Amino acid sequence: MRGSGQPAPAHGGFLSCFKEVARRIARMLTARTRTQKQTYTKLESVASVWARFLRSAVRRLRTVDSSVPLAERALRGALVVPPFTALSLLLRFSAGRRHLTRLFGITNFGATLTCRLPDLIATYIWVFGVWEPDLTRFIATRLDEGDVFVDVGANIGYYSLLAARSVGPCGGVVAVEASPTMFNELDRNARADAFGDRIRQVNAAAAAKTGTLTIFAGPAHNEGMSTTLPTRGLRVESTVDAIPLDQLLTFDEVTAARIIKVDVEGAEPDVLAGMVNLIGSLRSDAEIVVELSPDWWPDRQLRPIDVLRPFVDAGFHVYTLPNSYAAWRYLWPNVVGDVRRFRGDLTQRVSRLDLVLSRYDGDVLPVVRG
Repeated sequence: MRGSGQPAPAHGGFLSCFKEVARRIARMLTARTRTQKQTYTKLESVASVWARFLRSAVRRLRTVDSSVPLAERALRGALVVPPFTALSLLLRFSAGRRHLTRLFGITNFGATLTCRLPDLIATYIWVFGVWEPDLTRFIATRLDEGDVFVDVGANIGYYSLLAARSVGPCGGVVAVEASPTMFNELDRNARADAFGDRIRQVNAAAAAKTGTLTIFAGPAHNEGMSTTLPTRGLRVESTVDAIPLDQLLTFDEVTAARIIKVDVEGAEPDVLAGMVNLIGSLRSDAEIVVELSPDWWPDRQLRPIDVLRPFVDAGFHVYTLPNSYAAWRYLWPNVVGDVRRFRGDLTQRVSRLDLVLSRYDGDVLPVVRG
């Protein structure tokens, strides 16, 4: 035993000193973190105010008219560029610092969606209340009570919620989304919506055959680029079940389907191949809306006509759907273009084709204008 007059070992004093230094460092780090959080909160508040101000400036340039003269379009378009550009830059800057991650966007048809900014689709919905105005009008005017809408590549649920309002309690919507991240957003939006109980949600990849597929996540500014193609240079998100549509859909859903929408970022050859066995069971007025992205197809010899051949041979005609992602296009959402018979060359690979397949035989598909 050590007597009361003996000095403490040197290592005891060193340990006490070390503990005191550690406590001081911990207090400094805690204070610094608290200061950073306060600074981030202030920055987020300022960014939020400016974002809403710029959105308000953009929205003042919108019109609900179904006919807008070219001179007026040019003026509105020129005026929207500065505030929309500033808003886009602000959202990207803020998102890089984890600000403004989620905001509620109210669509023109009354649904409220959680928008993860600066994602392209989410930003347009939050700012303009609409996404792809021509396709929005086409779907809204095509569906009726008792119809089924199949949404392949449902993203956060914009089109699924739009369709749910048209099909009535006896109809239905099947929302297929492969990305687990996007599926969670879809599920959140459907659960919060008054018509969400009309939507059957499927977290799987529509494919040519059963199995599993790797999902590659899109970047923060365009999460809709999520894909099953490994050639796009995107990060791996997850692995999900792959199921052909002719197995994923029930017989009642197939026979009642009025519109099947396919937007899968380059994977459409496999999705359409997985639909071949259900073509004969589709109703006579069923239509397929598909975005083809030939430049992204891994098979460099594959042509659009090769992908569409089973449908053309079954009596479907090919129409082209107007579409533009320019911000000024969204200032007059009720001005919609004609869905015209495709007269181009389907043997050529191009960057994108927005198409409608229909058994209606004419130069123009009738679209109701607001």
